Formats: sequence, C-alpha cells, structure tokens
Amino acid sequence: MVERKDPGAGSSGSGDAGRESPFIRRPATDAMSLASRLTLQLGLAKFALFWERFWPAIWPVVGIAGLFLAIALFDILPALPNWLHTVVLAALVLSALWGVWYFIKNFRLPDDKETRRRLEQDSGLKHRPLTSLDDRLTKGDGTTRALWALHRSRLVKQSGAFKAQPPRPRFAYLDPLALRCGLAVVMVVAVVSGAENWTQRLARAVTPEFSATASSQGVSFDVWINPPAYTRKAPQFLASTPQSDPSLSSPALAVPAGSEVLAQLQGPVESPQLLVGADATDFESTGVDFYKLSGRIDAGERIAIVQDGDTLAEWRMSVLPDRAPEIAYLTAPSRSERAALRLQYQAKDDYGIEKIEAQVQRLDMPEAAPFFLELALPKSGASELEAISYHDLTPHHWAGLAVEITLFAEDALGQKGESEALRTVLPERIFNHPVARALVELRKQLTLAPQERFSIVQGLRDIYKRPSHFHHDVVVALAVVTAERRLIHDRRTEIIPSVQQLLWDTALRLEEGELAIAERDIRELQKALQEALARGADQAEIEELLDKLQEALDRFMEAMTEQMREQLSQGMEPQPLPPDAERLESSDLRDLIEKARELARNGSTEAAQELLSQLQEILENLQAGNFADQMNQAMQDAHGMMQDMEEMIRKQQELLDRSFERQQQGDGQQGQEGDQRAQERNSDAGAQEQLRKDLGEMMRQLGEALGEIPRSLGRAEQSMRDARDALSGQEGQDAVPPQSRSLDQLQQGMQAMAESFMQQMGQQAERGSGTVGSQPGQSADPFGRETGRGGINSSRTGVEIPDEGDIVRTREILQELRKRRGERQRPASELDYIDRLLRQF
Repeated sequence: MVERKDPGAGSSGSGDAGRESPFIRRPATDAMSLASRLTLQLGLAKFALFWERFWPAIWPVVGIAGLFLAIALFDILPALPNWLHTVVLAALVLSALWGVWYFIKNFRLPDDKETRRRLEQDSGLKHRPLTSLDDRLTKGDGTTRALWALHRSRLVKQSGAFKAQPPRPRFAYLDPLALRCGLAVVMVVAVVSGAENWTQRLARAVTPEFSATASSQGVSFDVWINPPAYTRKAPQFLASTPQSDPSLSSPALAVPAGSEVLAQLQGPVESPQLLVGADATDFESTGVDFYKLSGRIDAGERIAIVQDGDTLAEWRMSVLPDRAPEIAYLTAPSRSERAALRLQYQAKDDYGIEKIEAQVQRLDMPEAAPFFLELALPKSGASELEAISYHDLTPHHWAGLAVEITLFAEDALGQKGESEALRTVLPERIFNHPVARALVELRKQLTLAPQERFSIVQGLRDIYKRPSHFHHDVVVALAVVTAERRLIHDRRTEIIPSVQQLLWDTALRLEEGELAIAERDIRELQKALQEALARGADQAEIEELLDKLQEALDRFMEAMTEQMREQLSQGMEPQPLPPDAERLESSDLRDLIEKARELARNGSTEAAQELLSQLQEILENLQAGNFADQMNQAMQDAHGMMQDMEEMIRKQQELLDRSFERQQQGDGQQGQEGDQRAQERNSDAGAQEQLRKDLGEMMRQLGEALGEIPRSLGRAEQSMRDARDALSGQEGQDAVPPQSRSLDQLQQGMQAMAESFMQQMGQQAERGSGTVGSQPGQSADPFGRETGRGGINSSRTGVEIPDEGDIVRTREILQELRKRRGERQRPASELDYIDRLLRQF
C-alpha cells in the first residue's frame, strides 16, 4: 500500500523503517548534484511566482508615486491655485492609500506545493513527478519494495529535465495602453529638469501656500537688483516664484550695500508694498493694475512683496557692506640709484581701488603742513595690486630731512585705508660741483632758518663775486644775483619757494647741464604716459608721448656720455657698479618702447603700462655712468689706471727731489756721512727699478685695453733705466737729468692716456649699451670686447665680489649716513665729512 505525503506536512521520524531515500541505489555524488539542481530550479520557480503576484499588486502604488514625483519635479503644483494644489495632494494621498490596500489584499507568498506544481508545468512533465517523489510505501513484501524502488528510480530520472521559466506578470493584459512606458519617460525628463534644486521643488510640492500669493491672485511681477556701478557687478533678476519660507529657497542673494532695487507689478492688488529688511515702501501706481517702485538696499536679510500683511513673494539676501581699502608697505621706503624715493606697496579692496597717495610729514616740525604724493595705479579699479612708485623729491625743500610717510588707499565711496607710518630720510641729491653744492646748502638754510636771510644773502654775494668758480657762466651769475635781490627787497615768506626753485635750477645747470633736463623730461613723460593709458586716451596721443619719450631717452644718453667724459677729464672718480649689474643694450630700451607701442595699438593697455613700469624701474636704478656700453666699468678701470699713473709721477717726483737734494749737498763726501748717502743712492736705485717695473706692467695693461701704448711712456721707461744705472754708480748727480726726463715723459703719457680713454668711451657710447643686471653666458671687458667668460659680474682681476650679506650691510650704512646727514644740528665738520663719504656712492 502506498502512502502519499503532503508536501506541506512534516516528515516522519528518522527511525521509520518504511522510509526510503528517493536517491536510493545512486552514487552519492549524483544524488547531491541532482538535489542541488532541483533546489535551484525550485528557487527560481518560487521567485517567478513571487514576481508575478508582487508586481501587479504593487503597480498602483508605484504608478501613483511616480506620477507625484514627476509633477513635483516639474514644479507644477506651486503654480496651481491653492485649493487645487491641496485637492491634487489629497487625491494623490488617497490614491496611494488605496494602492496600499490593493497590495495587501492581492499579494500572497507562494507555498512549496505551488512552487513544485509551477516547476512541473514549466518543465512540461506529466503525472506530477515532483509530487510523486514525496509518496511513501507503508506496507509490502520484498517484491513490492523492489517494484517501488524501480518506480522511484524512474521518477528521479525524470527530475533531471526540470527547468524553471522566467516570470510572466501579464502587464500587457493589465496595462493594454502601455502607460507604464510613458510614465518612465516623463520621470526621466522630470529628474533631468529638476536635478539642481530637487529638494526645494519637493518641498514646494508638499507645502501649499495658503496666503494671498501672486499666483493665486493672478499677479505678475519683475524685480531687479542693480549693484552700484563701481562694483562692476551685473544686475540680478529675481525669480518670480513665491517663497513662503525663505529658509527653503535657494542660497541667500549676495547684494552689495547701496544697490538699487527696481520692481514692477501687474495684477488686481491693492496697496502692495516692498519690504527690504524691516523697511516697507509703497508701490507707485502707474495705471490700472500697474505698479512700480525703486529703492535702495543698505541692510536687511530679505526682500518681500506684501499685500495687507500677506506675502506674495520673498527672497533671502545677504547685504555685503563696502569695506574700507587696505594698504601696506612691502618694503620700507628707500632711495633709488638716481636719488628718487622708491615706494613698494600692496593694496586691496572688495570692489576696486580708485586712488593711492602718500602723506609726507616732517619729523622735526610736526606742525608743518604735510604734502601728498599721488601714486600711479597699475590698473584702474583693481581689487588687488602690488606696485612700485618712484618720486623725484630732490627738488623739494625737505630733501635730506627726516620724514614720516603714510600710504592711503581710497575706494569709489571715498573710504580710506592707511598703512603704518614709516620713517625715512627724503633722498637728497649729492652735488660734486662746489658752487652747486653751496647753492643747495643755502637753499636748505632757507627751509631750516628762513629768518636768517642776511647770512644767506651774504653767501650768494660770495658766490657771484667769484665768477671763475662757475666758469663765468652768465646764466648762473644772473640767477644768483636775482635770488639775492629778491631776498633783500621782498620780505614776504611767500617769496622763499620761488627763490629755492631758482637756486635748485641753477645748481642743476652747474652740476649736469643737459643731463638733468633730459632726466626730468623722461620722468614727466613716463607719468604722462601712465595717466594717458589709465584714462584710455586715443592712440594718436599715446603715439606722440611715446615718440617724445624715445627722444628724451636719446638726449639722456648723449648728455650722460658727455658727463662721463668731463668727469674723466677732471679726474673725478665714477660711481662703482653694483655687483648684480648686467649688460643692457640701448636697443633693448627702444625695443621696450616699440613693444609698448604695439600693445597700446592692440588695446592691451594694462600690458603696456606694465612695460612702462619696467622701463621706469630700469632707468631709476641706473647709476650715472651705467648707461653707455659698460661706460661706468670703463671709467673705473680708466680712473684706476690714471690714479696709478699719478702715483708713479708722485714717486718719481720724490726720487728726483732726493737726488737733487744730494746733488746740492755734495754727493761725493767721504767718511761716515758718505757711506750713509751711498746707502740712500742704492735704496733709491732699487726704488727706481721697481718704479720702472710698475711702468712696464702699466704699459702691458694699456696695450690690452687700448690696443696701443703712448710713445712717451716708452721713453719714460728708458729714462728710468738710465736713472737706475746712474744711482747704482758712483756719480749720483747724473741721476737728476734722466729722472727729470722721466717725470716729464710720465706727465705727457698721462695726458695721452686720458685722451685715448675718452676717445675709446666715446666710440662705445655711440654703440649705446649699458649695465643694469646679469645675463648668463654673456661677458665683455670694459671696452666692449667679448671675453666669453662668466658674465658682466665676472672679475678679470680676481677682485672678490661682495656677497648678499655685504650688500645688505652696505645699504644699512648708507641709510644711516643719509639719516645723519639730515640731522642739521650736528657739527659742520661732521656733516662735511658725511658729504664726502656719500659722494663716493
């Protein structure tokens, strides 16, 4: 008898003798493989049944949720009237609740029996073999059990053909119009369109506005915020979506203080108002249902349009106050190589800097009114800038005095920021010409002690009574007499500035002639060019200024070259080259001007201004003599040789004097005194020989530098040889004639050297190169010949070039000397000594 076991019932005990495995008499591995496969197929069949029941049951909920999301992301609900917005939300909620009820009612998990039956149907097997495998044999003899085992073996073989099929939810039957596809497309479009502010759209969809909003009343409005023009910010147009809760809106609008708000409103409203913070302003009616308003935003956290206490629309905002500019020194005020005041600074402002100036206050006379320097702006309206400004204050009557300088930056509102006040000594021009130096000193006395006119007048009289001291220059004489007469006949204090200016111009004429005029013209033209570019002048004006600047540079170079020649001919020591000097061709300056011209033509005014700033930096840091093909170095070498020659002449003169003295006293005396004079002659013979060797080395250097040696030096060398022989013999008096000839020939040779040096430097000046920095791989000797070694800083003589520490120390010493020179209470002897020290630099 066969007992059929229900699939859902529990199995009999493990000790039941009648139970027999369905995989009896099969290898263990085959049984395990078959069992695993059967378990997998049963799982797939169960999932298919689950999906076929779950998806149709949950579809109403999914469809309603998708519809709501699409409506919300398209931002449709806030545009509806409030009552309709509420009705739609309620309908969606009720529909969702119905969908949940429908799901609970229609969804049921499949059991094992349904799963086996589904697998049998998917596999196309008859007689329900999976169900038969659960049957059990209750009774029977051996034959019966054998037949039963054979039956089960056949069932197991059939189970190998089981295969579950995919789910069949029958959506085509449930949704014949394929609405699900349309909803999916709408969902994709909604997600793309509302991705940026999806949280705000969802919030607006679930929170109807129950106040009298613009949309509910059919009101339209436009609102603009125009920032002040100086902020250079674009106007903002405010979205017209009503906002009942500003915290849910977009990030707060950044509104510069002082912005103008413009609003236009159209619709059936009465007495609308615009709220800016807590301040309310009534709209002005311009017609039936038309309103407009303009106002100013200075403070507040929101903008709102209201009517009778109801908010039609509102926006969060953050008012940005216009902060005062900030300005600070990058380096302390310093002196340029051409005695200009150098100010390096940085400044910033939130919307742009309109003006920068420096206040200069005299330290020893705080009650004196300060004067102001206007600093050029590299870029008008720049919010951040770093710049260097140069100012020639040597003509100012405070030059050489201790002052305190404060920088001020001003914005478009007139707000000012100031830097710390730094103390310095205003650069003072060091004059080499004695008359020019005296005139400048008298000019300074007019500043420090204007009541002491008599002593100043007396000083002017002393000057014009000695016309030979200023080469009988009629212009100088007339200027000095004019200044003296003004001080005598006009007792007013107002006359002093004009007298000081006259004395200054006269001193410049004596000191530099055309060089000072060319230098002044360059500075004036540079300033005019910067101003023209900043205000956007037309190209014709800029071209004219650039042409004038080029002409002024040419005059400057010519005047400087002439000054160098005069300095060399007068035996004046030139200024030393800085250790970081580099070769600069005058063509480089022309190229710089031409490049600035091209940039200005192309509209790149900022780049042109930057190039002009570089040009100013180069010119301000040129020392006198650094401008014409290493002329400074050439002058230094030439001056060194001339000094060496002067030293030789001095030594030769001393030897001649001693020989002449011995001749006068009788060189042939006997005894102890005669032995002493013989020792003196031998000593002088050694000195004469050493002097001859020094002259030979000098001649070698001149040959390298000039390519030729003055013949008079060759004759001097021979005369020195004759003098040495005479001193070495017994007739010491014979040394006087050759020593006299040697002295005369050395003096002739020195004159020839000076002429050769001036001719050589004049030729180089025509080539027009100079030195302001270092360029690797380029090197030339002081006469323009390429050496192929190092660079312009390379030392041909082995002289050690100062390192950075030495340079810093030297700068500190110079600053201290200039500071002390401005302290007029010091003794005159000390001030004169400081002047002599500073003259070397």
